Formats: sequence, C-alpha cells, structure tokens
Amino acid sequence: MYSPEEEAELKRRNYRSIREMIRLSYTVGFNLMDPSRCGQVLRIWTIVLSLSSLASLYGHWQMLVRYIHDIPRIGETAGTALQFLASIAKMWFFLFAHRNMYDLLRKARCHELLQKCELFERMSDLPVAKIIRKQVESTMNWYWTSTRRQLLIYLYSCICITLNYFINSFVINIYRYFTLPKGSYDIMLPLPSLYPAWEHKGLEFPYYHIQMYLETCSLYICGMCAVSFDGVFIVLCLHSVGLMKSLNQMIEQATSDLVPPERRVEYLRCCIYQYQRVANFAAEVNDCFRHISFTQFLLSLFNWGLALFQMSVGLGNNSSITMIRMTMYLVAAGYQIVVYCYNGQRFVTASEEIGNAFYQVRWYGESREFRHLIRMMLMRTNRGFRLDVSWFMQMSLPTLMAMVRTSGQYFLLLQNVNQK
Repeated sequence: MYSPEEEAELKRRNYRSIREMIRLSYTVGFNLMDPSRCGQVLRIWTIVLSLSSLASLYGHWQMLVRYIHDIPRIGETAGTALQFLASIAKMWFFLFAHRNMYDLLRKARCHELLQKCELFERMSDLPVAKIIRKQVESTMNWYWTSTRRQLLIYLYSCICITLNYFINSFVINIYRYFTLPKGSYDIMLPLPSLYPAWEHKGLEFPYYHIQMYLETCSLYICGMCAVSFDGVFIVLCLHSVGLMKSLNQMIEQATSDLVPPERRVEYLRCCIYQYQRVANFAAEVNDCFRHISFTQFLLSLFNWGLALFQMSVGLGNNSSITMIRMTMYLVAAGYQIVVYCYNGQRFVTASEEIGNAFYQVRWYGESREFRHLIRMMLMRTNRGFRLDVSWFMQMSLPTLMAMVRTSGQYFLLLQNVNQK
C-alpha cells in the first residue's frame, strides 16, 4: 500500500502523535520503541521505582493506625495508597508483557494490517483502489488525531494533580522551616503518610529526604505510569476502531460500478482476509488488557467515592485547597475510566457496523459464490468484537454508568459513617 518513503513518513507522523507517551514511558522503565535497547537498565529502574513505592506503604499504614477515627484523613490516605498500588500492578504487568505491547504498538504505528491487505495489490489496476486508499488514509489520520487529543488531555490532567500534591507539600515545608522553631512543626509529605521514628526530625538530612524520596516515587508512578500504560490502550483501541471503519469503506465498494462484475468475488475475498486480520488484532488487544484493567476498574470504584467524600469535607470546612485538589483528582481518575469505557464503546459499535456493511452491499444481484460469501460473513459477524474487564463486564458506556452509581453509594456510606 505504501512505498518505503511513504512508510517512513507515516511512522514519523504517528510517532509525533504519541511522542509524549513514548518519552514518559522511559521514565517509568519502558522503551516502547525498541525493547532491546537499554532493556536491562530500564528493567532495573522499574524494579527500583516499584520497590520504593511499596516501601512507602509503611508510612500510609502508620497514618491509618494513628488517625483511624478521622474518616476524612484516612479516606485520602487509603485512596492514594490504592492508586499507587494499581500503578505498581501495571508496572509489573508492563514488565512481563513488554514485548507483546511493543509488537502491537509497532503494528499500529506502521499500519501493518493495511500494508498486508491484498486489495491494494490485486486491485491496483482499478480506479477503486485509489479511491479506497484516499478514504482509508483520511479515516486513519482522523483516529490518530483523536488519539493525540485524548493523550494530551489525560497527560495534562495527571500532571496537574501530581504537581498539586508535590508543590503544596514542598512549599508548606519550606514555609514552616523558616517561620517556626525547629521541632515545633510536622512535615508534610507529597502523599498523606507518617513515619513515627522520624516524626520530629523536621527537615534534617537524611530523614526528610528519605521520606520525600519514597513518597515522591509513589506520587510519580500514580500519574506517569497511568499515562504510559493507559496511553498504549488509547493508541491500540482507536487504531482498531480505525481499521474497522476502513474495512467498512472497503466492503461498501464491493458492488460499485468501479469494480467489474467478474472481479467482485476476488474483491470480496480480499475484504474477508482483511476482516480476519482485524479480528485477530482486536482479540490480541482484548487479551492484553483484559485482566489488568480489572484492577483499575475495581479500585476506581472506591477512589471515586473517596474523592467525592473529600470534596464534600472540603466544601463543609471552606477549604479551597482540598476542593481544588479533589476536583483535579476526580478529573484525572474519572478520565482514566472514561478512556476505557468510551473507547471500548466505540470499539464495540465499530465492530457491529461490519456485519451491517456486508449486508448493505447489493449482493442480491451478484453471483452464487458472492452471495455464499456474504451469508458466511453475516454469520461470522453476528458476534462482534469487544473489550472485556476480566470475566465480569465489558468496557462500555453502561459499565461506566454502573460505576458512577456504585461510587455514589460509597460516597453516601462514607458520609453517614462520618456523621455518626
């Protein structure tokens, strides 16, 4: 479909669409461009980050033990702990499924499935090939533009909440250091945690610096690991949707006047071969994210409820800092699940349109073999593609609404417990 020069330009253009995600992935220990390059060093960095974050669980546990009766405080402590535990699970999954994700991302970046499509080679002597190629390129460019838009929104929302936690703690500690007597103040860490043995050490080296390092590692992977991992999902999901839309455009031309009647069976076979490739790619994407996404969905149920509860506490105490922080947190955490469910719904809808595209061609005036192939494809497309969350549900808008209702119930429960 593409010449070597066009293929190289396509790779460069698609790389520019996801370059922020690629660069961020290096900082959490993954090379999505070439796993063999610096693989051992990056793997060690992943392990160091995850172990440092796990060590910070001690501080979170001590905070829960001391303030067990303070529902607002333990709510934020538990919520942030669950968030970075989910990020650690993604990092370790990334560690063992790195090659698989790289292969899928490579296929998406170079449009490998379109490159292998026989239609552009076998029908190259017909005007329909140029028309379809123009339509397909327009469709794929639109979905890559949509991919970049979603990635940037997600990136900026995660950066905002991460910087809010870090800068707020850093500025408050510096202010207390210069304005209050030594030993008379408590330090504030990026995430709510407590280290009793170093509680009265203030900003002394190395006690403060060790605590800041552990909590900053946890905070960083909460935001940047989410962008790297979920960003790969956005790319692969929307690329799959683009492939399905492109396939529909190919099928629609099967009985057009641009395809001679004696070559329509061959044309339809090319569409069927492409359907099988798209089906295999969709199944690989589903298998890759099927089980690890369950962790994110489960923890988001609690985190949304906790964030709403923190917002209500901040509103009741007239605390603008808490309100702003929890609003940004809810935007980032909410967008994380919206990305899965909204794109999952687009994935399902696009797959359902394939069967309709086969049915809409003027098959009733074609040869017996052509009609037989159409019947076969109508049976095969009865079961569309989908993105599952383990064995329990699928990524779709009804799932999103169910999660919103459940999170609201957790919020009401926390409010009732706090009032009592």
